[in-house]
Amino acid sequence: MIEFDGVSRRFSNGHFGLQDVRFHIPEGRMVFITGHSGSGKSTLLRLIPALDHPTSGTVRIGGHDLQKMPKHQYPKLRRQIGVVFQDHHLLPDRRVFDNVALPMQVAGFEPRDIRRRVEAALDKVGLLARQRARVDELSGGEQQRINIARALVNRPKILLADEPTGNLDPELSREIFNQFADFHAIGVTVLIASHDLHLLKTFAVPRIVLNQGRIAQIEEAF
Repeated sequence: MIEFDGVSRRFSNGHFGLQDVRFHIPEGRMVFITGHSGSGKSTLLRLIPALDHPTSGTVRIGGHDLQKMPKHQYPKLRRQIGVVFQDHHLLPDRRVFDNVALPMQVAGFEPRDIRRRVEAALDKVGLLARQRARVDELSGGEQQRINIARALVNRPKILLADEPTGNLDPELSREIFNQFADFHAIGVTVLIASHDLHLLKTFAVPRIVLNQGRIAQIEEAF
């Protein structure tokens, strides 16, 4: 499903965000990407939906080499990938429904289909009753769950989360991680970048440990 083969990413200042990264994650697995701040976690995640591109090496998603994929096919790729950001990237003065509906509106779905899917996504994260509320009326935990619902609304095959609990208290963090585990249970491939080792240890899933852009360790065989 997700394969990195000798992937490096060198920035314009000469710094390497990733160096010779190699791994393969089968479809339907849940994997944590860990490492200290600046170890390359976010850089790695950005390569998967082609938001950034490697300097060398190959990234394959579903067997497709992203470097050989025409740019006009990127939107189709990205519709199969949901991304949950630490900084929610929500529109604070818009309704919850509008924020979750945005990816489907951009993709040109019919209003009836948008409503059905948005309500289903909000129901999954326990916020269907809040669909008419403005985002700036919600708590931080509720906003992160809206972020997750928006990532799910296109029914992605892959769900990426970049430090999704960085601004949440321990109880809310565990709740968010449990929701990711629920999505994994229905067959979604889930990658979570996090430095919260205490929380990660409560979930028995494989971990890729990064250090200065290199894989320092892969815990548990895939």
